[in-house]
This record gives sequence, C-alpha cells and structure tokens, in this order.
Amino acid sequence: MENYDVVIVGAGPAGLRCAEKLAKSDKTVLLLEKNEVVGPKVCGGGLPNIDLERFNIPDELLEKRYKAMTIHSPFFQNEIRSDNEFLYTIDRKKFGQWQLGKIDKNKVKIRINTRVTEIQKDYVVLGTEEKIGFKYLIGADGANSIVRKYLGLKIEKFCVAIQYIIPSDEYDKLEFFFDPKLFNSWYAWIFPRKDFVSIGCGCNTNMLSAKKLRENFNLWLEKNKIDVSSGEYQAYTINYDYQGYKFENIFLAGESAGLVSGLTGEGIHSALTSGEEVAKSILDENYNSEKIAKIAKIGDRHTKILNFLDKLGIFRNVMLGFISIILKSSKLQKIINKKLFH
Repeated sequence: MENYDVVIVGAGPAGLRCAEKLAKSDKTVLLLEKNEVVGPKVCGGGLPNIDLERFNIPDELLEKRYKAMTIHSPFFQNEIRSDNEFLYTIDRKKFGQWQLGKIDKNKVKIRINTRVTEIQKDYVVLGTEEKIGFKYLIGADGANSIVRKYLGLKIEKFCVAIQYIIPSDEYDKLEFFFDPKLFNSWYAWIFPRKDFVSIGCGCNTNMLSAKKLRENFNLWLEKNKIDVSSGEYQAYTINYDYQGYKFENIFLAGESAGLVSGLTGEGIHSALTSGEEVAKSILDENYNSEKIAKIAKIGDRHTKILNFLDKLGIFRNVMLGFISIILKSSKLQKIINKKLFH
C-alpha cells in the first residue's frame, strides 16, 4: 500500500491552493480528482475583487468586470452603481489549470479521473480495491463531500440552484430578480459572462422544494419572455452548513466545510482562503485559523439575514426596496459592505 503524509480529495480551488502551499514543505502529498480535467465546475464563476491582489490572480484570467447591478422586484427596479469594480467572472477551467500550473509536480503527485470510494481511519480506497495510506486527510471535494460524510456531518443548511447556460451576447447587465412568491428569500439572476449568459435561480429547499423551484422558475422565464431553448440546463447544490474544519487528522476546506455564503452563493474566495489555512494547520499543529473563523462568522451573518427576510413574509419586498435605495449612496455602500463581508 502506498502511503503519503497528506491526501487531498478534490482538485478545486481549495484543494489546489492547499497542494500549492504543502508543496513548499517536506510533506509527501497526493492530490486526487475524480474528473478527467481539473477546473470545470457548475457554478456562477463570480470572484470578488478582494481576491485579485492577495492570490496574485492575473488579469488575463478575468472575463467580465462589474461596477453596477440592477435589482428588480414586483414593485420596484433600481440600478446600484459602485465607484469601483466589485465583481469579476472567471472561466473555472482556465482558473483551475492556472492553479495547477503553480504546483510543484516534483513535490505533489496528482491523479485525475480517480474516485475515492471508501474512507477508513488511516487510508482511502480508490476505485474497487486500491488502498492509499495517509497521516492527514483533506476533504476539498465539494458539497457532496465523501470526506464530510465519513465524519458524519449532516448538511441541513443548503440551497439548490438551477440555471441555463445560453450562448448569447444579448445581455450585458448583472441583474437580480426578487419575487417572494416564486423564490421566497432567494432570487433569480441574469449573469452575463464572456461567451454566454447564466440565467438561473435558487432557494433553500427547507423553504421551497426543488420541484416547486423549477416550476416557479419556468413561470418567471415565461413572464419575462426569456427563451432558454438553446441553453444547457444545470442544477447544483450549495452547502453553507459550516460545522468546523479540523477533526483530529482530517480537515475540510471550501464547500466541503460549508464555507459558502448562503446569501450570495459565492464560494471561490472562501475555498482559496481555507485551502491555504488548512495547509498551515497541517504544517503547524498549534495553528488556529482566524481567517476561517472570520469566513464562518460572515457566513453565519448571511444566514441570519436570510432567516430574517424569510420571517418578513409579505413585507419582504418593502425591506428589499428600502435596502436598494440605501445602496444608491456610495458612502452607505461601503458601510454595508464592511458589515456584511468583512
């Protein structure tokens, strides 16, 4: 049986960042990816501006850049503009390949198209019978993490998101559509990317079943006369149920740990950060990540906002309208941004 100091399950942003950092140590590392190609994933592909400098993300990886968004409800429509670009989009495949290129292949063994089928106390099983031993195991394998399941951590806070990916340059505005009758506390979106547009919606399934969500989404598409016949239908789960990241010699990073915003669905930033922090925790047993604690605190804040909006019921639109008016002030934007995201 082969043995490694660290086995990382999942080569998304969290797993790749963790591998990059561990490659600079004397640890033996194995990075496993179940897919044939590193990078592609069904997600929005949005990246907040705070990541660019910190993670040295080159300009050529950025697609769309946003300084404005339009918020709609049955009773109002407001465009909110920022003095600075607050959101970028990236191609997840190109981003994953860029991260992969930053890893020292002499220090990290990478195996793609390799699925973990079983986990035991000190080894994982690949496929039907191959066993790989580990001292440390990292789950960076997304919302349906096999590592998280092994730890017995149930997921009670999650959203289902559905979208159509449509080859089109017809749309150029970032738009969010709030309609409590259709999406409860969540929303539909029009999210233009470089070569296509993502048109979708989401909701916590405790509030609305996945079946009902899709029915309501179809009603919304019909109401707004949006043709999705040329689009590719996609559905995915967003796990924002954080219950910790360190469990003796097993760690969780990114969405496996539930480090995703239940309010915005954004998770790339927390994946990159937590991947790096998990590496530090392995290299220093006494390291206690304040950054992961901060991400978890922000996520908890976002969940409370969702719960508050849910309790407002029929008054939700009034509150959303009030918030959208406030956000027209650049000064108040900075205050709210600091309270919500920092």
